[in-house]
Amino acid sequence: MDQIKIGNFISLCRKNKKLTQEGLAEQLNVSANAVSKWERGVNLPDYSNMQVLCEVLGISLNEFFAGEYIKENELEKQSERNILGILKFTNEKDIKYKILIIVISTLLVISFVILGKNALVKFGFMMNDNLKYSQIYIAGEGNIKGNVDVNKYEKLNIDYEVGANKYGEAVFKNPNKAFKRLKKDYSKGIKLIQKEYHLLPLTNFTYKMYSIYGWQVTTGTDEEKEQARFVSSFMDIYENSFNSYFFNN
Repeated sequence: MDQIKIGNFISLCRKNKKLTQEGLAEQLNVSANAVSKWERGVNLPDYSNMQVLCEVLGISLNEFFAGEYIKENELEKQSERNILGILKFTNEKDIKYKILIIVISTLLVISFVILGKNALVKFGFMMNDNLKYSQIYIAGEGNIKGNVDVNKYEKLNIDYEVGANKYGEAVFKNPNKAFKRLKKDYSKGIKLIQKEYHLLPLTNFTYKMYSIYGWQVTTGTDEEKEQARFVSSFMDIYENSFNSYFFNN
């Protein structure tokens, strides 16, 4: 695994997204100096930042470790090369870091080789290109489904802007940004759902459980319960970017 190559790739992807180091750092809640070190190959991002970094840059974890864009028909071969590179790299690191990187690389191979891209979309790890925002959401017009009050969301924060996908289902125009904003603004409701129903922390793998249980909370303050209910209504829209009745049928 070539840290310099990965750093150059991060820099290239950042510039392609027209982001400054400061702008990227702000989205990841890290310092601009940390981004600079990544791009110079001094060190790699912490594992907790890798998924979000890839989402912001529009690349996969496979491409991150490879330090280059990968064609779909090369995914399996590149996964194997990434495994070998990571194992070689970890020989120079402490045992905890070795275990961490091996786990990440194993999940990477499982995700892209065994589960495949469609499964990652289904589980909410990747957004389905067919379900992205593509038209204005106006209830009752064209093929628009449901009756979502888009003004309600947009008044809360511009990050919650709602549109529709090609099937007419309500979706957030920028699901990643909306999800990040939700975790920041509605942390009390999220914590209440997690605590009352003993759930794992809210991520792209667990959001469906929060959608189910947010409506059912019985403990907490009125503010916490109101936030929890909003989390569920948010997820009803959020999941349309990953799963669709029309797409699956």
